[in-house]
Amino acid sequence: MKLLKSTALAALVLSASGIASGQTVIRIVGSNGDRTATQNAIAHILGANGNTWNYHGVGGFVSGTGSSGAVSSIPTSSNFGAWRGTFNSQTVVIKVSFSGALAGISAVAGNTPQRFVVTTAASNTGTVIDPNSGSAVLNTDYEVSTANFGLSTNFQSTSPFNGTYQGVTYNPVDEEVVGVSPLGFYGSPGFPSGLNITNQLAQQLYTTGAVKLSLFTGNYTNGDQNKIVYALGRNTDAGQRFGAYTEIGLGTTSAVKVWKSTYSTAPTGSPLNGGVVGSHVPWPAETVNGIYSPLGSGGHTSGANLAEYLTATLSLDAAKGKYGEGQFLFPTATAGYYVGYVTPSDASTRVTPFGGVAIKFNGVDLTTTNVRNGTYTAWLYNRILRPQSGLTGTAASFATALANQIKTVDATNGGGIIESTLNVVRTADGGPVTPR
Repeated sequence: MKLLKSTALAALVLSASGIASGQTVIRIVGSNGDRTATQNAIAHILGANGNTWNYHGVGGFVSGTGSSGAVSSIPTSSNFGAWRGTFNSQTVVIKVSFSGALAGISAVAGNTPQRFVVTTAASNTGTVIDPNSGSAVLNTDYEVSTANFGLSTNFQSTSPFNGTYQGVTYNPVDEEVVGVSPLGFYGSPGFPSGLNITNQLAQQLYTTGAVKLSLFTGNYTNGDQNKIVYALGRNTDAGQRFGAYTEIGLGTTSAVKVWKSTYSTAPTGSPLNGGVVGSHVPWPAETVNGIYSPLGSGGHTSGANLAEYLTATLSLDAAKGKYGEGQFLFPTATAGYYVGYVTPSDASTRVTPFGGVAIKFNGVDLTTTNVRNGTYTAWLYNRILRPQSGLTGTAASFATALANQIKTVDATNGGGIIESTLNVVRTADGGPVTPR
Protein backbone atom coordinates (compact mmCIF):
# COMPACT_ATOMS: atom_id res chain seq x y z
CA MET A 1 0.00 0.00 0.00
CA LYS A 2 1.16 3.51 -0.73
CA LEU A 3 0.22 5.58 2.30
CA LEU A 4 -0.62 9.19 1.47
CA LYS A 5 -0.47 11.62 4.36
CA SER A 6 -1.34 14.84 2.56
CA THR A 7 -4.68 15.90 4.01
CA ALA A 8 -4.91 18.73 1.51
CA LEU A 9 -4.61 16.27 -1.36
CA ALA A 10 -7.17 14.00 0.24
CA ALA A 11 -9.62 16.85 0.65
CA LEU A 12 -9.14 17.93 -2.96
CA VAL A 13 -9.86 14.48 -4.31
CA LEU A 14 -12.72 13.86 -1.89
CA SER A 15 -14.48 16.94 -3.23
CA ALA A 16 -14.32 15.48 -6.73
CA SER A 17 -15.09 11.91 -5.78
CA GLY A 18 -18.80 11.32 -6.02
CA ILE A 19 -19.89 12.44 -2.57
CA ALA A 20 -20.05 15.92 -4.04
CA SER A 21 -22.48 14.71 -6.74
CA GLY A 22 -24.94 13.33 -4.21
CA GLN A 23 -24.03 9.66 -4.57
CA THR A 24 -23.81 7.45 -1.50
CA VAL A 25 -20.24 6.19 -1.57
CA ILE A 26 -18.83 3.75 0.98
CA ARG A 27 -15.10 3.04 1.03
CA ILE A 28 -13.58 -0.10 2.53
CA VAL A 29 -9.90 -1.00 3.03
CA GLY A 30 -9.04 -4.60 3.84
CA SER A 31 -6.59 -7.47 3.67
CA ASN A 32 -6.11 -9.88 0.77
CA GLY A 33 -7.13 -12.67 3.13
CA ASP A 34 -10.57 -11.07 3.52
CA ARG A 35 -11.11 -10.45 -0.19
CA THR A 36 -12.96 -13.56 -1.38
CA ALA A 37 -15.44 -13.72 1.49
CA THR A 38 -16.00 -9.96 1.45
CA GLN A 39 -16.54 -9.68 -2.31
CA ASN A 40 -19.03 -12.57 -2.25
CA ALA A 41 -20.84 -11.01 0.70
CA ILE A 42 -21.10 -7.60 -1.00
CA ALA A 43 -22.56 -9.23 -4.12
CA HIS A 44 -25.11 -11.12 -2.05
CA ILE A 45 -26.17 -8.02 -0.11
CA LEU A 46 -26.53 -5.89 -3.24
CA GLY A 47 -28.19 -8.74 -5.15
CA ALA A 48 -30.91 -9.41 -2.58
CA ASN A 49 -34.60 -9.06 -3.56
CA GLY A 50 -33.78 -9.48 -7.22
CA ASN A 51 -31.66 -6.34 -7.40
CA THR A 52 -28.89 -6.14 -9.99
CA TRP A 53 -25.35 -5.03 -9.21
CA ASN A 54 -22.27 -4.36 -11.27
CA TYR A 55 -18.63 -4.46 -10.36
CA HIS A 56 -15.74 -2.88 -12.20
CA GLY A 57 -12.26 -3.57 -10.95
CA VAL A 58 -8.71 -4.37 -11.90
CA GLY A 59 -9.38 -7.37 -14.13
CA GLY A 60 -12.66 -6.43 -15.78
CA PHE A 61 -16.37 -5.72 -15.52
CA VAL A 62 -19.15 -8.04 -14.37
CA SER A 63 -22.78 -7.73 -13.33
CA GLY A 64 -25.19 -10.04 -11.58
CA THR A 65 -28.01 -10.55 -9.14
CA GLY A 66 -29.02 -12.89 -6.33
CA SER A 67 -28.35 -13.36 -2.65
CA SER A 68 -26.43 -16.64 -2.92
CA GLY A 69 -23.94 -18.47 -5.10
CA ALA A 70 -20.31 -17.72 -5.86
CA VAL A 71 -19.52 -14.56 -7.82
CA SER A 72 -17.10 -14.58 -10.73
CA SER A 73 -13.35 -14.49 -10.38
CA ILE A 74 -13.24 -10.82 -11.42
CA PRO A 75 -14.32 -9.43 -8.03
CA THR A 76 -12.63 -12.18 -6.01
CA SER A 77 -9.26 -11.73 -7.71
CA SER A 78 -9.05 -7.92 -7.97
CA ASN A 79 -7.62 -5.85 -5.14
CA PHE A 80 -9.20 -2.58 -6.30
CA GLY A 81 -12.65 -1.91 -7.70
CA ALA A 82 -16.11 -0.47 -7.23
CA TRP A 83 -19.57 -2.01 -6.80
CA ARG A 84 -22.78 -0.24 -7.77
CA GLY A 85 -26.13 -1.52 -6.57
CA THR A 86 -29.05 -1.09 -4.22
CA PHE A 87 -28.89 -1.19 -0.43
CA ASN A 88 -31.75 -0.16 1.86
CA SER A 89 -33.68 1.05 -1.20
CA GLN A 90 -30.99 3.49 -2.30
CA THR A 91 -28.25 3.38 -4.90
CA VAL A 92 -24.80 2.93 -3.38
CA VAL A 93 -21.25 2.74 -4.68
CA ILE A 94 -18.97 0.49 -2.64
CA LYS A 95 -15.28 1.14 -3.33
CA VAL A 96 -12.90 -1.57 -2.15
CA SER A 97 -9.15 -1.43 -1.65
CA PHE A 98 -7.68 -4.75 -0.57
CA SER A 99 -4.30 -3.27 0.26
CA GLY A 100 -3.32 -5.41 3.23
CA ALA A 101 -4.28 -6.33 6.78
CA LEU A 102 -2.14 -3.58 8.28
CA ALA A 103 -3.45 -1.12 5.71
CA GLY A 104 -6.95 -1.86 6.98
CA ILE A 105 -5.90 -1.14 10.55
CA SER A 106 -4.02 2.02 9.57
CA ALA A 107 -6.92 3.30 7.48
CA VAL A 108 -9.45 3.01 10.30
CA ALA A 109 -7.32 3.68 13.38
CA GLY A 110 -5.43 6.62 11.85
CA ASN A 111 -8.01 7.88 9.34
CA THR A 112 -5.13 7.86 6.87
CA PRO A 113 -5.86 8.64 3.18
CA GLN A 114 -5.92 5.64 0.85
CA ARG A 115 -6.12 5.04 -2.89
CA PHE A 116 -9.38 3.92 -4.52
CA VAL A 117 -10.52 3.57 -8.13
CA VAL A 118 -12.35 6.43 -9.80
CA THR A 119 -15.93 5.86 -10.96
CA THR A 120 -17.30 8.22 -13.57
CA ALA A 121 -20.55 6.85 -14.99
CA ALA A 122 -23.74 5.18 -13.83
CA SER A 123 -22.71 2.02 -15.65
CA ASN A 124 -19.50 1.93 -13.63
CA THR A 125 -17.51 1.32 -16.82
CA GLY A 126 -14.14 2.57 -17.99
CA THR A 127 -10.57 1.37 -17.94
CA VAL A 128 -9.35 0.46 -14.48
CA ILE A 129 -5.63 0.59 -13.75
CA ASP A 130 -4.17 -0.63 -10.48
CA PRO A 131 -4.05 2.56 -8.38
CA ASN A 132 -0.62 1.60 -7.09
CA SER A 133 0.91 1.10 -10.54
CA GLY A 134 3.42 3.60 -11.82
CA SER A 135 1.13 4.50 -14.74
CA ALA A 136 -1.93 5.35 -12.59
CA VAL A 137 -3.01 9.00 -12.85
CA LEU A 138 -4.58 10.88 -9.97
CA ASN A 139 -8.26 11.78 -10.58
CA THR A 140 -8.28 9.69 -13.76
CA ASP A 141 -7.37 6.22 -12.50
CA TYR A 142 -7.46 6.68 -8.77
CA GLU A 143 -8.68 9.00 -6.07
CA VAL A 144 -7.41 9.58 -2.56
CA SER A 145 -9.82 9.47 0.34
CA THR A 146 -10.32 8.06 3.82
CA ALA A 147 -12.11 4.77 4.47
CA ASN A 148 -15.44 4.40 6.24
CA PHE A 149 -14.42 1.08 7.77
CA GLY A 150 -11.98 -1.76 7.17
CA LEU A 151 -11.17 -5.44 7.41
CA SER A 152 -8.10 -7.16 8.81
CA THR A 153 -6.79 -10.60 9.59
CA ASN A 154 -4.73 -9.18 12.45
CA PHE A 155 -5.56 -7.82 15.87
CA GLN A 156 -4.76 -4.12 16.18
CA SER A 157 -2.41 -5.12 19.02
CA THR A 158 -0.31 -7.09 16.51
CA SER A 159 0.30 -4.00 14.40
CA PRO A 160 2.37 -0.89 15.14
CA PHE A 161 -0.75 1.24 14.68
CA ASN A 162 -1.48 1.79 18.37
CA GLY A 163 -1.02 5.21 19.96
CA THR A 164 1.47 7.38 18.09
CA TYR A 165 3.52 5.79 15.31
CA GLN A 166 5.74 7.82 12.99
CA GLY A 167 3.97 11.03 13.90
CA VAL A 168 0.43 9.75 13.32
CA THR A 169 -1.99 9.10 16.20
CA TYR A 170 -3.85 5.81 15.86
CA ASN A 171 -7.03 5.41 17.88
CA PRO A 172 -8.46 2.15 19.24
CA VAL A 173 -10.90 0.49 16.83
CA ASP A 174 -13.85 -1.82 17.36
CA GLU A 175 -12.96 -5.30 16.10
CA GLU A 176 -15.71 -7.77 15.24
CA VAL A 177 -14.69 -11.33 14.34
CA VAL A 178 -16.52 -12.54 11.22
CA GLY A 179 -14.58 -15.65 10.20
CA VAL A 180 -11.43 -17.73 10.39
CA SER A 181 -8.67 -18.01 7.76
CA PRO A 182 -6.30 -20.99 8.00
CA LEU A 183 -2.73 -20.83 6.71
CA GLY A 184 -0.78 -23.74 5.29
CA PHE A 185 2.86 -24.38 4.44
CA TYR A 186 3.60 -25.71 0.94
CA GLY A 187 6.65 -26.87 -0.97
CA SER A 188 7.42 -26.36 -4.67
CA PRO A 189 7.34 -29.22 -7.23
CA GLY A 190 9.61 -32.10 -6.32
CA PHE A 191 9.44 -31.44 -2.59
CA PRO A 192 8.72 -34.84 -1.04
CA SER A 193 5.10 -35.42 -0.04
CA GLY A 194 3.99 -36.27 3.49
CA LEU A 195 6.61 -34.18 5.28
CA ASN A 196 6.20 -32.01 8.35
CA ILE A 197 7.43 -28.61 9.50
CA THR A 198 7.69 -27.89 13.22
CA ASN A 199 7.88 -24.53 14.97
CA GLN A 200 11.61 -25.02 15.51
CA LEU A 201 12.30 -25.98 11.91
CA ALA A 202 10.16 -23.09 10.63
CA GLN A 203 12.09 -20.67 12.85
CA GLN A 204 15.38 -21.97 11.49
CA LEU A 205 14.16 -21.77 7.89
CA TYR A 206 12.87 -18.20 8.20
CA THR A 207 15.78 -16.80 10.20
CA THR A 208 18.53 -18.32 8.03
CA GLY A 209 16.65 -18.32 4.73
CA ALA A 210 17.66 -21.83 3.75
CA VAL A 211 18.00 -25.26 5.34
CA LYS A 212 18.88 -28.72 4.08
CA LEU A 213 16.05 -31.05 3.10
CA SER A 214 17.47 -33.66 5.48
CA LEU A 215 16.08 -31.62 8.37
CA PHE A 216 12.61 -32.30 6.98
CA THR A 217 13.16 -35.95 6.05
CA GLY A 218 15.59 -37.04 8.76
CA ASN A 219 17.45 -38.93 6.03
CA TYR A 220 21.20 -38.34 5.69
CA THR A 221 22.06 -41.34 3.53
CA ASN A 222 20.22 -40.62 0.26
CA GLY A 223 21.56 -37.17 -0.62
CA ASP A 224 18.93 -35.07 1.15
CA GLN A 225 21.74 -33.18 2.89
CA ASN A 226 22.65 -31.83 -0.58
CA LYS A 227 19.12 -30.64 -1.38
CA ILE A 228 18.34 -27.10 -0.20
CA VAL A 229 15.03 -25.60 0.92
CA TYR A 230 14.65 -21.83 0.50
CA ALA A 231 12.06 -19.65 2.30
CA LEU A 232 9.40 -17.52 0.60
CA GLY A 233 7.34 -14.94 2.52
CA ARG A 234 5.02 -11.94 2.45
CA ASN A 235 5.70 -8.24 2.98
CA THR A 236 4.93 -6.16 6.06
CA ASP A 237 1.45 -5.18 4.84
CA ALA A 238 0.29 -8.80 4.95
CA GLY A 239 -1.77 -10.28 7.76
CA GLN A 240 -0.60 -13.70 6.65
CA ARG A 241 3.00 -12.68 7.32
CA PHE A 242 2.28 -11.73 10.93
CA GLY A 243 0.01 -14.72 11.39
CA ALA A 244 2.69 -17.13 10.19
CA TYR A 245 5.58 -15.58 12.08
CA THR A 246 3.71 -15.20 15.36
CA GLU A 247 2.47 -18.78 15.02
CA ILE A 248 5.99 -20.21 14.73
CA GLY A 249 7.25 -18.05 17.60
CA LEU A 250 9.17 -15.30 15.77
CA GLY A 251 6.71 -12.56 16.65
CA THR A 252 6.13 -9.42 14.61
CA THR A 253 9.51 -7.67 14.80
CA SER A 254 12.07 -10.44 14.20
CA ALA A 255 14.08 -10.04 11.02
CA VAL A 256 13.58 -12.92 8.61
CA LYS A 257 15.33 -13.96 5.42
CA VAL A 258 13.30 -14.77 2.33
CA TRP A 259 14.16 -14.78 -1.35
CA LYS A 260 13.23 -12.80 -4.44
CA SER A 261 13.34 -14.88 -7.60
CA THR A 262 14.26 -14.25 -11.22
CA TYR A 263 12.97 -16.63 -13.87
CA SER A 264 15.20 -18.12 -16.53
CA THR A 265 12.11 -19.68 -18.11
CA ALA A 266 8.91 -17.71 -17.61
CA PRO A 267 5.74 -19.27 -16.16
CA THR A 268 2.69 -19.74 -18.38
CA GLY A 269 -1.05 -20.31 -18.09
CA SER A 270 -3.78 -18.71 -16.02
CA PRO A 271 -3.04 -18.45 -13.20
CA LEU A 272 0.67 -18.22 -14.01
CA ASN A 273 2.46 -21.40 -13.02
CA GLY A 274 5.57 -23.42 -13.72
CA GLY A 275 8.64 -21.74 -15.03
CA VAL A 276 12.24 -22.16 -13.95
CA VAL A 277 13.98 -19.90 -11.44
CA GLY A 278 17.45 -19.11 -12.71
CA SER A 279 18.58 -17.16 -9.66
CA HIS A 280 17.34 -15.57 -6.46
CA VAL A 281 18.63 -13.04 -3.97
CA PRO A 282 17.67 -12.04 -0.44
CA TRP A 283 14.62 -9.80 -0.69
CA PRO A 284 15.83 -6.20 -1.14
CA ALA A 285 15.33 -3.77 1.75
CA GLU A 286 12.02 -1.93 1.44
CA THR A 287 9.53 0.27 3.29
CA VAL A 288 5.86 -0.71 3.07
CA ASN A 289 3.10 1.22 4.84
CA GLY A 290 5.75 3.08 6.81
CA ILE A 291 7.36 -0.14 8.10
CA TYR A 292 10.99 -0.71 7.13
CA SER A 293 12.23 -4.20 6.26
CA PRO A 294 16.00 -4.74 6.12
CA LEU A 295 17.66 -6.87 3.46
CA GLY A 296 15.98 -10.25 3.24
CA SER A 297 13.05 -9.41 5.50
CA GLY A 298 10.40 -8.23 3.03
CA GLY A 299 8.36 -10.41 0.76
CA HIS A 300 5.65 -10.80 -1.85
CA THR A 301 2.77 -8.32 -1.98
CA SER A 302 0.02 -10.95 -2.25
CA GLY A 303 -0.64 -14.60 -1.55
CA ALA A 304 -1.40 -15.17 -5.23
CA ASN A 305 2.02 -13.81 -6.20
CA LEU A 306 3.80 -15.98 -3.64
CA ALA A 307 1.76 -19.02 -4.74
CA GLU A 308 3.08 -18.66 -8.29
CA TYR A 309 6.63 -19.37 -7.12
CA LEU A 310 5.49 -22.47 -5.24
CA THR A 311 4.85 -23.98 -8.70
CA ALA A 312 8.33 -23.14 -10.04
CA THR A 313 11.36 -25.39 -10.48
CA LEU A 314 14.75 -24.20 -9.25
CA SER A 315 17.66 -24.41 -11.66
CA LEU A 316 20.88 -25.97 -10.39
CA ASP A 317 22.42 -22.51 -10.04
CA ALA A 318 19.43 -21.37 -7.96
CA ALA A 319 19.60 -24.56 -5.89
CA LYS A 320 23.26 -23.84 -5.17
CA GLY A 321 22.50 -20.23 -4.26
CA LYS A 322 24.78 -18.68 -6.85
CA TYR A 323 25.76 -15.12 -5.88
CA GLY A 324 28.80 -14.47 -8.08
CA GLU A 325 30.75 -15.99 -10.92
CA GLY A 326 31.54 -19.48 -9.67
CA GLN A 327 30.49 -18.56 -6.12
CA PHE A 328 27.76 -20.54 -4.35
CA LEU A 329 26.24 -20.69 -0.89
CA PHE A 330 25.82 -24.45 -1.26
CA PRO A 331 28.34 -25.57 -3.89
CA THR A 332 27.52 -29.29 -3.50
CA ALA A 333 23.73 -28.84 -3.81
CA THR A 334 22.02 -31.16 -6.26
CA ALA A 335 18.47 -29.77 -6.06
CA GLY A 336 16.47 -26.97 -4.46
CA TYR A 337 12.91 -26.21 -3.43
CA TYR A 338 10.84 -23.35 -2.09
CA VAL A 339 8.65 -23.43 1.01
CA GLY A 340 6.08 -20.73 1.72
CA TYR A 341 2.74 -20.09 3.42
CA VAL A 342 -0.60 -19.38 1.69
CA THR A 343 -4.33 -19.70 2.35
CA PRO A 344 -6.28 -22.83 1.36
CA SER A 345 -7.91 -20.82 -1.45
CA ASP A 346 -4.58 -19.92 -3.05
CA ALA A 347 -3.26 -23.41 -2.38
CA SER A 348 -6.18 -25.21 -4.02
CA THR A 349 -6.34 -22.97 -7.09
CA ARG A 350 -2.74 -21.86 -7.61
CA VAL A 351 -0.35 -24.30 -5.91
CA THR A 352 -1.36 -27.95 -5.63
CA PRO A 353 -2.92 -28.21 -9.13
CA PHE A 354 0.50 -27.30 -10.55
CA GLY A 355 2.78 -29.58 -8.55
CA GLY A 356 3.02 -27.78 -5.22
CA VAL A 357 3.03 -30.02 -2.15
CA ALA A 358 1.17 -29.59 1.16
CA ILE A 359 3.31 -29.82 4.31
CA LYS A 360 2.00 -30.82 7.74
CA PHE A 361 2.40 -28.28 10.52
CA ASN A 362 3.55 -29.72 13.85
CA GLY A 363 2.50 -33.13 12.55
CA VAL A 364 -1.09 -32.14 11.72
CA ASP A 365 -2.74 -31.82 8.30
CA LEU A 366 -4.58 -28.62 7.45
CA THR A 367 -8.25 -29.59 7.41
CA THR A 368 -11.36 -27.76 8.55
CA THR A 369 -11.95 -30.42 11.18
CA ASN A 370 -8.45 -30.07 12.60
CA VAL A 371 -8.80 -26.27 12.82
CA ARG A 372 -12.18 -26.60 14.51
CA ASN A 373 -10.96 -29.06 17.12
CA GLY A 374 -7.78 -27.13 17.91
CA THR A 375 -5.18 -29.63 16.73
CA TYR A 376 -4.17 -27.41 13.79
CA THR A 377 -3.27 -23.96 15.06
CA ALA A 378 -1.99 -21.93 12.08
CA TRP A 379 -5.02 -19.70 11.55
CA LEU A 380 -6.18 -16.10 11.85
CA TYR A 381 -9.44 -14.38 12.63
CA ASN A 382 -11.10 -12.29 9.94
CA ARG A 383 -12.56 -9.15 11.45
CA ILE A 384 -14.39 -5.99 10.51
CA LEU A 385 -12.86 -2.81 11.94
CA ARG A 386 -14.97 0.20 12.78
CA PRO A 387 -13.90 3.55 14.22
CA GLN A 388 -15.12 3.81 17.80
CA SER A 389 -16.97 6.99 16.83
CA GLY A 390 -18.03 8.60 13.59
CA LEU A 391 -19.48 5.66 11.60
CA THR A 392 -23.12 6.55 11.02
CA GLY A 393 -25.91 6.37 8.46
CA THR A 394 -25.70 4.11 5.43
CA ALA A 395 -22.03 3.25 6.02
CA ALA A 396 -22.80 2.00 9.53
CA SER A 397 -25.78 -0.02 8.30
CA PHE A 398 -23.76 -1.55 5.49
CA ALA A 399 -20.90 -2.49 7.84
CA THR A 400 -23.42 -4.32 10.05
CA ALA A 401 -25.00 -6.08 7.09
CA LEU A 402 -21.59 -7.08 5.75
CA ALA A 403 -20.48 -8.47 9.11
CA ASN A 404 -23.63 -10.56 9.45
CA GLN A 405 -23.44 -11.83 5.87
CA ILE A 406 -19.83 -12.95 6.23
CA LYS A 407 -20.11 -14.51 9.69
CA THR A 408 -23.26 -16.53 8.87
CA VAL A 409 -22.76 -17.40 5.18
CA ASP A 410 -19.77 -16.19 3.21
CA ALA A 411 -16.89 -16.84 5.61
CA THR A 412 -16.44 -20.21 3.92
CA ASN A 413 -15.70 -18.63 0.52
CA GLY A 414 -11.99 -18.77 -0.18
CA GLY A 415 -11.35 -21.67 2.17
CA GLY A 416 -12.36 -19.89 5.37
CA ILE A 417 -14.38 -21.23 8.28
CA ILE A 418 -17.45 -19.86 10.06
CA GLU A 419 -16.10 -18.82 13.45
CA SER A 420 -19.10 -20.03 15.46
CA THR A 421 -18.35 -23.60 14.36
CA LEU A 422 -14.94 -23.63 16.10
CA ASN A 423 -14.58 -25.41 19.41
CA VAL A 424 -11.58 -23.22 20.28
CA VAL A 425 -10.64 -19.54 20.59
CA ARG A 426 -7.53 -17.37 20.80
CA THR A 427 -6.99 -13.82 21.99
CA ALA A 428 -3.87 -12.88 20.03
CA ASP A 429 -2.32 -13.67 16.67
CA GLY A 430 -0.21 -16.77 17.25
CA GLY A 431 -1.48 -16.95 20.84
CA PRO A 432 -2.57 -20.08 22.70
CA VAL A 433 -5.54 -21.95 21.27
CA THR A 434 -7.90 -22.81 24.12
CA PRO A 435 -11.32 -24.49 24.39
CA ARG A 436 -14.28 -22.23 23.76
